[in-house]
Amino acid sequence: MSTPRILVVPGGTSIGAVALANASIHKLVELWEERRADPDHLAPHTVVVLRDPDLVPPATLRSSATTPAEAFPADLYPGMQERLDDPGLFDGVDLVIATSGSSAGTPRLVGLSIDALIASARATEKALDGPGTWILALPCDHIAGAMVLLRAALAETSPQIVDCSEGFDPTALLPAVAGATEDPSVPAYLSLVPTQLAACLDAGDDVRAALASLAAVLVGGSAIDPDLVDAARGHGIRVVTTYGMTETCGGCVYDGLALPGVSVRAVDSESGTRLAVAGPTLMTRYLDADSPFFDEGGTRWLMTGDIGAIRASGHVEVRGRADDVIISGGLSVSPEPVADALLDVDGVREAWVVGVPDDKWGEIVTGVVVPDEMPDGGEAMASFGERIRDEVGEVLGRPQSPQRIVAVDALPRTASGKIDRGAVASLVESAPAERVWSR
Repeated sequence: MSTPRILVVPGGTSIGAVALANASIHKLVELWEERRADPDHLAPHTVVVLRDPDLVPPATLRSSATTPAEAFPADLYPGMQERLDDPGLFDGVDLVIATSGSSAGTPRLVGLSIDALIASARATEKALDGPGTWILALPCDHIAGAMVLLRAALAETSPQIVDCSEGFDPTALLPAVAGATEDPSVPAYLSLVPTQLAACLDAGDDVRAALASLAAVLVGGSAIDPDLVDAARGHGIRVVTTYGMTETCGGCVYDGLALPGVSVRAVDSESGTRLAVAGPTLMTRYLDADSPFFDEGGTRWLMTGDIGAIRASGHVEVRGRADDVIISGGLSVSPEPVADALLDVDGVREAWVVGVPDDKWGEIVTGVVVPDEMPDGGEAMASFGERIRDEVGEVLGRPQSPQRIVAVDALPRTASGKIDRGAVASLVESAPAERVWSR
């Protein structure tokens, strides 16, 4: 196969970068449509690489074209150089997006086909109210933002862009919602991460009413507090919770149910019962690593890194990351139930759970919390920490209750709204004594 034409395009949320990303995705859809009409179409194989805007100089779509070696320089992608010698590396790949990173902080380059992207968009249309107008308030170098542009391209509607390059302002959604809902016969959609939804609910009646006027507000990217969902729905907002990853073209489970054409199952593994996904929305391959596929009965399954179960109702239950499981004193502790219990403690606004290495226990279950009011001094922190441990222990049992509590001003997040795990670890390590309680 001939060497593909690579378009390296900035992502982010600024108007200029989004315009270029939108044009590149439109190009992929246009080529797909042309090849469907004429399988012998002579257009070159085009691969769009959506990348952090800090790593891409400003350019036009034409001038963004480059070679594979130039697109993946050794200083940024040291693991790619040998793989670029494989003539089939880009076979079946039309879009490349990096994951937000594993728990070790190492992102993977995900190669997605236009067929998988379109299958995902069509499945979303079936799960919602059909093709519609989309509002972009997420960086388009992450899969959730890229899929907003792809769905709009397929629906032949113009996406409403909210520039969040200087931070997310809920009131900036108002003109975008007004534009998206101008034609009442066309459903309007918005995709957010949980922190954005929480900010919208706190922003006042105008923002809440605007969100309630939309056909659906998709919320995903990280675990979402059920109380936040209930609060949004109480304001008339049609929240649709999503589960998925870059490797599945974004959300493949909506409100706990797999999208049409997608199958999800629980598979026993050494790290626990992990979720596996099959269907037309799966990635083609990792470009820079071996891909976690397995074949069973002629069906290709993606083994995810998520622990979970399938309920009798068919709903998918995600219980956290397999590589996040904390081994403390020989007991395996999944962080997500602990974090959920922490959020139920009065005075805790946000929570995250990590394992801190310890000579005696192997790891110590550590709750990192954002209090409504920061404890004033060591005694207040001791009382706060002991109360948290007692209340979580009543719910989960003492062995799974945090042995250490660290109070922080805010939980650091990535551009896609996920918790920045490396930054949280640094906060725990550098926390002053008056903000730490240990059993």
